[in-house]
Amino acid sequence: MRLAALVGAVALLAACSGGPADGDPKGSPLPAAEETQAALPLLPIGGDFELTDQDGKPFKLESLRGKVALVFFGYTMCPDACPTTLSKLSTAYSRLSPEERARVKAVYVTIDPERDTAEVMKTHLTYFGVDAIGLTGTPEQIAHVAHLYKAHYEKSDAKTAGGYLMSHTVSLFGVDAQGKTRTVIDYEASVDLVVTEIRRLLNAPKVDDLRQPGTLPSL
Repeated sequence: MRLAALVGAVALLAACSGGPADGDPKGSPLPAAEETQAALPLLPIGGDFELTDQDGKPFKLESLRGKVALVFFGYTMCPDACPTTLSKLSTAYSRLSPEERARVKAVYVTIDPERDTAEVMKTHLTYFGVDAIGLTGTPEQIAHVAHLYKAHYEKSDAKTAGGYLMSHTVSLFGVDAQGKTRTVIDYEASVDLVVTEIRRLLNAPKVDDLRQPGTLPSL
């Protein structure tokens, strides 16, 4: 896959006034075990950052070294795309072994810091059975993190009784145990595909073991 194609796919926005859900919770059959060990590319996006977690404490992505991180952008007032993602992750987590779950963390970055305080993020995450860190910060901090991942967001003209809506990138960014972005999981991916990608990340070789570190191999 060319870099331009990757960035274009990541930059797609989804207005949170509608969007596809994971209609088939079972998804397609899981691939053979060896497929989860297939090499993942080293993507030229992402990187370390610092925000405020749901407990009001500083959080650095580098603190998750040794674990796989699933980074995604959203906001608590989102009526569909964000809760769908969290629900899908919850189901995916339930299909992992206890040992695998201990090595995976979801990282939920709000793109609406005006309304999503640390306390709001903490309450919101209690509604979903997923091991997630909710992050907020200043508008400038959020913009910086979104820029790292080539994610986009903006206020939508659409409104609900709860106020304005946001359009934003709805992909999951898979980060390996070294803090390197290795995969981008599409919003429409089935639960089974999410599980497969998580396991591929868990089995990903160290960057030093890649033949061409720092490049984006063809997919």
